[in-house]
Amino acid sequence: QNRAVTQQDYISLIYNMPAKFGSVKRAAIMQDKNSFKRNLNIYVIAEDGQGRLTQANKVTKNNLKFWLSSNKMINDPIDILDAKIINLGLKFKIMSDSNYNGFEVLNAATISLKKYFTQNHYNIGEPIRYGDALRILKNVEGLLDVLELKFEVKVGSNYSSPIFSVDTMTTADGRIVVAPSDSIFEIKFPDSDIVGTVI
Repeated sequence: QNRAVTQQDYISLIYNMPAKFGSVKRAAIMQDKNSFKRNLNIYVIAEDGQGRLTQANKVTKNNLKFWLSSNKMINDPIDILDAKIINLGLKFKIMSDSNYNGFEVLNAATISLKKYFTQNHYNIGEPIRYGDALRILKNVEGLLDVLELKFEVKVGSNYSSPIFSVDTMTTADGRIVVAPSDSIFEIKFPDSDIVGTVI
């Protein structure tokens, strides 16, 4: 019947919207349990010309609602909402093998992390894992140990500014930073937001 029934059906429809209507980088669907009609809240985020996350413009969101309206189940009220962007930075401290040049090891580690976080974009509501960064670092030749590793919220005019605490949203075992279901993590400027030191 070409009708969206499951949440995955809706996600597929969103990503297959014709480019002439606009483009959505990431989308997530949640049922609004506080709504009388149990609306489907669809959170979306777009991407700018430099590959950084940005709010989808009003035209794109209106077009998306129209696009979905012709393919959805008739009893599914839909709201298109902006996902919140949480800009993070990463600070780390490593120990290099005495047989290697420490600054070269640090440079290799930083480049590896920048490459990873540039190529890997998170989904809305997806947590960020310290283990991913640790795995990247431990593959760097000449790196003996990772002494410190910490994600932090970036603030300022160049960043989005939702209220978010990394410490509060980190799991008890310290392995995962949990994202709110309506938010998406981004390391916006890897060149300046990923900073390391070496001993």
